[in-house]
Amino acid sequence: MKFKSLVLSTAIALVTLPAVAEDLVLSIGSRGYGPAVERNIESWSAANPEVSIKWNKVSDVPGDTRKLYVTSMSAKSPSPDIFAIDVIWAGEFAARGWLQPLDGLLSQKTIEQFNPALLSAATLNGSVHALPLYTDGIHFFYRSDLLKKYGLEVPKTWEDVLAASKTIVEGEGNPQFNGFVSMWAKIEGLFMNWLAFTNGNAGGFFDANGEVAVNSPENIKATQFMVDLLHKHRLAPDSILNSRPDDARTLFQQGRAAFLMVQDFVHGPLSAEDSPVAGKFDFARVPYFEGNETAGSTTMGGWFLGINPNSQNKEAAAEFLTYFAGYEQQLAAAVEDSRAPTIPSVYEDKAMMSAEVLAKFGKNFDFGVVRPSATTGSNYPKVSETMQLAISSALNQRESVEDALNDAQSKIIAILEN
Repeated sequence: MKFKSLVLSTAIALVTLPAVAEDLVLSIGSRGYGPAVERNIESWSAANPEVSIKWNKVSDVPGDTRKLYVTSMSAKSPSPDIFAIDVIWAGEFAARGWLQPLDGLLSQKTIEQFNPALLSAATLNGSVHALPLYTDGIHFFYRSDLLKKYGLEVPKTWEDVLAASKTIVEGEGNPQFNGFVSMWAKIEGLFMNWLAFTNGNAGGFFDANGEVAVNSPENIKATQFMVDLLHKHRLAPDSILNSRPDDARTLFQQGRAAFLMVQDFVHGPLSAEDSPVAGKFDFARVPYFEGNETAGSTTMGGWFLGINPNSQNKEAAAEFLTYFAGYEQQLAAAVEDSRAPTIPSVYEDKAMMSAEVLAKFGKNFDFGVVRPSATTGSNYPKVSETMQLAISSALNQRESVEDALNDAQSKIIAILEN
C-alpha cells in the first residue's frame, strides 16, 4: 500500500497559513528516515506553496549533530527552525532554553496522542518541549523451537526465564550453549538494560516521590538477579560482561543461546534467509519480576522533533511539526520505511497488518520506560556514566550489589546538587 495520496489528502486538510512567503529549515539526518522526510516535504509543500521547506541534511553521527546544535543554539541562531534530537538530549536542551515549549503552539489533543513515556523524556516543569518522531527499544527474543522442544511456555517473569534457561541448558548438554545473552559491556546500553530489570521489579532510577533511589531494595534485588544469572546459575557466558548488542545477537544467531535481550534492530539480521535461527525465534515484552505484571520493563529510545526558540516562524514551524509527526505520516513511515511509531493508536490501524513485526513491537512499548534524561538535564551524561560504572562493578563482582548502588546513589546526588 502506497501512502503518497493519503499523505497529500491530509496535508490539504490542514489549516492554510498566511499568504506571506515563509522559509522553514528542517535539520534531520537522512539515514533511516530519509524517504519519509522527502515524502512529507513534498506533500506539505503541495498543499502549502507559500511555505518553503529547506531540508538541512545533518550528519547521521549523533555526536557530530549534537555539536552542530550546541553551537547554533548557543549563538541564538534562528536556524534551523525545526530540528531532530536524540531522546536523551531533550531534557538538557529544554533546560538550556534551546527548545521552544510546545504548550500554546500545539493543542493538548495533539500532544496527548503520543506515547506518555516518551513525552515524559521531553517534559520539563510541566511543559512538553518536543514531539517523539520514531522510537526503538529493548525487547526479549526467544528460541520458539526450543521452548516447544521442552514443552515450555514463553517466559513472562524473570523467575520463568531462570527456570526455562536451566531446563534448556541442561537438555541441550552443550557447554557452549547459554540460557541468556545481552549487552552488559560498560556502555549506554548497560544502563538501559538495568532500567529494564529494575523497573520490572517496581524499582527504577526514581522513587514514587521523584527522588533518586538507585539503591532501593527493589533495585538491589533486580541487580542481584543479574549478578546471579551469570555467577551463581552460570546461565550467561562470561563474555556477556564485554558484550555489545551485535555481540549478543551473534551468539543468539549462531544458535548458542535460548534468550536474548537487546534492541529491536536485531530482528532484521536474525530473520534473514541465511540466518541459522530464521523461523526459529520470536520476541515478547521484557520480563518482569513476579507480582509486577503492570510494571514498565521496555526501555525506549528514539528521536524527537523540536522547535528552535529563536525561530522567526514559530507558528509555521508548529504547523509543519504537527503534520510531520502526525498520525498519517507515522503510519506511512511504519509501513513504507519500518520506523516504529510514537503514537500508540497507529499500531491499531488496519494498514499495520503489512508491518506485523512493528505492530508487535508496539504492544511492548505500552510498557515503556525512558532514561532519566529529562530531570537530570545537562548532568545526564555524568549520571549515565556513574550508573554504568556501578552496574559494571557489581556484575564483575568487584564490589557487592548493595555497595555499588549505595556508592552510585551518593555520587548522583552530589552531581545533581552541583
